[in-house]
Amino acid sequence: MRRERKARIIDIAHEAGVSTATVDRVLNKRNGVGWATRERVKEAIEILEARGPSHARATRHGQRYAFDVILPADAGPSTEALSASFRDAGLEQQVEVSCSFVEKMNPIALAAKLKECANRGSSGIAFQALDHPEVRNTVTWLAAQWMPTLALVSNLHGSEIVDYVGMDNRAAGRTAGQLMGRFLRTAGKVAVLWSGELYCSHEEREMGFRSVLRSEYPQFEVLDLVSGRDDSENNYALISAVLEERKDLVGIYSVGGGNRGIVQALTERKRDRDIIFIGHNLTDRTQRYLLDGSMDVVIHQDMGVAATKAVTALIDHCERRPVSVERLPVEVVIKENLQGWHPSNEK
Repeated sequence: MRRERKARIIDIAHEAGVSTATVDRVLNKRNGVGWATRERVKEAIEILEARGPSHARATRHGQRYAFDVILPADAGPSTEALSASFRDAGLEQQVEVSCSFVEKMNPIALAAKLKECANRGSSGIAFQALDHPEVRNTVTWLAAQWMPTLALVSNLHGSEIVDYVGMDNRAAGRTAGQLMGRFLRTAGKVAVLWSGELYCSHEEREMGFRSVLRSEYPQFEVLDLVSGRDDSENNYALISAVLEERKDLVGIYSVGGGNRGIVQALTERKRDRDIIFIGHNLTDRTQRYLLDGSMDVVIHQDMGVAATKAVTALIDHCERRPVSVERLPVEVVIKENLQGWHPSNEK
């Protein structure tokens, strides 16, 4: 466990006008720092400890805290809904929340954005995690600066994040598997689409799905994974190819985004009524697919609840309260229970 300190390294560096490495050397009494610089760092610590927890950007903007949220760009309506929900949560809890977007599935860009947010005085960062060494190393570096980070939607197991906000993705995959097995009427092949190996959430959903079909519905063979990188055009091309090659395809489970491409491939080949399609996240678009029968089940997690839980967790951490975020429920939406659901607005 890291030592509790009233002033974070990054705040001390800002106050003293030195690098975080210099502050670290002073705090750990290592050589290589001049007397005047050491005194400046010590003075900065005294100022910050007298002031209480320092969050530079929040102070400048007249807020208690200034949090950053980093999400993948061009990731579809559910991500847009999550961004809007964070703005609402910030207003409700009277803190500044700034959302920024980085190239989808680019861990180098994500790591750079994490450092950028920290260096401009963030009070804490929530981000959609990519499981990559560059991201993990950056999270470790931020933890050493007493900069809290929170994983959104996809966890970063074994890292120094404060906590994870999202649903139990293995349970979500098992739910999809159970529903697929119950819905299917004839034996055949089932395809699984994911975005690649960088999202722990997608791995966990896929593992849970396969586990249930393998143990309880062995008559359905799950094909090798195909990766569409959460992109509709990629998913269209991949499912089109699978439909041509596998005339005995009876089911499709998509663990991520890009549902439009899957539906397009199914409807063009008039297979949207005889293939069971299960996907994630209720939006205006997937609501339409449920209503017209081209999609059978949506596994959903409430983005508004996720944003509120994330902001609350970051505030609790900043105010030295214990942080323990309950997992979001795995919600199942079908055509018959759409009434009362409020899908995210699609642009």
